[in-house]
Amino acid sequence: MSWLSDYHHEISVIQSGKLQPVYFLYGNDFYLRDKAIQTIRHALADKYKSYDYSYFSASEIDASELQNLLFGTSLFQSVRCGVIDQIKGLLPSARKIMNSYLQQPIIENILIITADKIDNRNAFYNKIKAASTTLMINTPFENEIPVWIRQYTAKYERDIDVTAINELIRCVGADLSKLSNELDKVHIYLPDNKTISKEDVRLISGYSKTYSIEQLLDAIGDKDKGSAIAICKNLIENGVSEVYLITAMYQFIWKLVMLKDIRLINSANLEKILRIYRPNQLNQIKARATRYSMQQLKQAIKAIVSADRRLKTTSCDTMSNFMIALDGIMS
Repeated sequence: MSWLSDYHHEISVIQSGKLQPVYFLYGNDFYLRDKAIQTIRHALADKYKSYDYSYFSASEIDASELQNLLFGTSLFQSVRCGVIDQIKGLLPSARKIMNSYLQQPIIENILIITADKIDNRNAFYNKIKAASTTLMINTPFENEIPVWIRQYTAKYERDIDVTAINELIRCVGADLSKLSNELDKVHIYLPDNKTISKEDVRLISGYSKTYSIEQLLDAIGDKDKGSAIAICKNLIENGVSEVYLITAMYQFIWKLVMLKDIRLINSANLEKILRIYRPNQLNQIKARATRYSMQQLKQAIKAIVSADRRLKTTSCDTMSNFMIALDGIMS
């Protein structure tokens, strides 16, 4: 079986209620990562009705906090599910505690560990892999996407023809999150049992050569400076206001700053505070917050404020202004 088939098999096992105490998710695809975490959480809810959930960036959890998360007792004696994101950033003192826990994890609780990539020569990663159920979550190659699309539409008991698949990939690329959003829209608007055609994709997905503000913010969140510059150029050329761009970037960076507060990130009202109500979008921005340190976010705010000042007080070329800003945000 391919790694993607292995991934889907393990997701099916989790959905059946057969849970393991430690999961290690490594790779760069947010959609697969989020699906795995959400599947584990749904299976926990089905099995125990209620449980404690915590989410931490590895670089921002100290040894005492990790000790409490892994070995502490819940206030209400309930099952615990904890996510430790980007395990590479875990401090040496905290790694000792993690190694101790991995030797004998608590069977009733669930620990989910994530990493963008792993080094098989690293002893710490090898200990995690040996003690956990490991799922690779890299973005599939383009030749693997058609199979994934057919599997996704099959859950709706709907067929999709080859030309529609090719058009969808041409419009959206290999991003599984965007592909799933477009397929969800097409399914909602089409009559039941209708095969998805190329014309349906063009009509309903609303493909345009103009990028959106959200795509710019996604690129910033992923620290993809090349894409951010290209998208920003496209937006400016299509008449998007410079003030609107600066405001959107500032609000996005400020949300990442807010997510550095552990009390806030585990708050039941986080969706309302951030004004993000779709679970996958909320988990995505949480993951992106882990890509930036607080110092980097402070530098990003300074870069945006400087761009706003240049806009109001100098004759700096618009694109040059934003290239300087994006460099300051992601340097």
